Amino acid sequence: MKKQRAIVCAALAVCLAAASSGPVHAQEPTAPPARVTLVQALPGVNVDMAVDGEPVAQGVPLGDVVTVPLDPGSHELTFSDADGEVDVVSTLRVGPSTRTDVVLHLPAEVDGDPVVNSYRTPSAPIGSGEARVVLAHTATAPPADVRVDGQVVFTNIANGEYAEADVPAGTHSVALLPTGSADAPILGPLEVQLEPRTVTSVYAYGNPSDRSMNVIVRVVRLSADGVAAPRTIETGRAGLAGDLVVGSRFRLGAEARTRADAAAVAARLLRLLPTVLRAVASARPAAVLSPLRSPDLS
Repeated sequence: MKKQRAIVCAALAVCLAAASSGPVHAQEPTAPPARVTLVQALPGVNVDMAVDGEPVAQGVPLGDVVTVPLDPGSHELTFSDADGEVDVVSTLRVGPSTRTDVVLHLPAEVDGDPVVNSYRTPSAPIGSGEARVVLAHTATAPPADVRVDGQVVFTNIANGEYAEADVPAGTHSVALLPTGSADAPILGPLEVQLEPRTVTSVYAYGNPSDRSMNVIVRVVRLSADGVAAPRTIETGRAGLAGDLVVGSRFRLGAEARTRADAAAVAARLLRLLPTVLRAVASARPAAVLSPLRSPDLS
């Protein structure tokens, strides 16, 4: 009888302690961040970059990229230079786990002001022997056709627009031509090596009239289901302090897990308490209780 009373007292003590600690609220899972890559395709100038008023890189030269994690939602991107010749503000809205390239470049007209265009990395499923290529027209040039392996596959792509295709992995020849023309390309032909299950983004910049046409190439590896989610952010040579690690999953903190497990133990004791009380009241041997195991907090 004394042993049974001791069990009851212990159960009541644990239940009262759990009740006095207040309700346990699980932490809301945080949405995974987006990955935004700022691409500097503006010739002849070094650019300072800021997100939501906070500097992320300074003096970024032509061809460099800066990748930053951003919370889902709307963000203000600012591009400027030390001489005040560049002052571009753009708004970008991103979703969880998405990847977007934001390219600062010149418009089609000569001596035009810099513009910004964004290109979301396509992440649809892709076959094991295929590669995905995105070619964006960000050059000071009129609309162009895209020729791949000697055949025109896209036509009349204007400044700021892009073409996308899934092709067999391997080496391909890509060229940019004036729309409707069979004359010499304004860019290329370029030999592009496309690895299986990758997205290769090609941004053409410069001006064909002064033979300054060139490209900035970025490659993102896809998983079998098309999702692109590496754990590190490549900072390139833009002056950020090392790689920024981004976890793709979020877990409850240790304290929250401990409180949640304690509440689960208390709830179990409450469910068992009527059995113990009935056993004591009837003076029969107490019911056999399955042992309570310590919660695994690892």
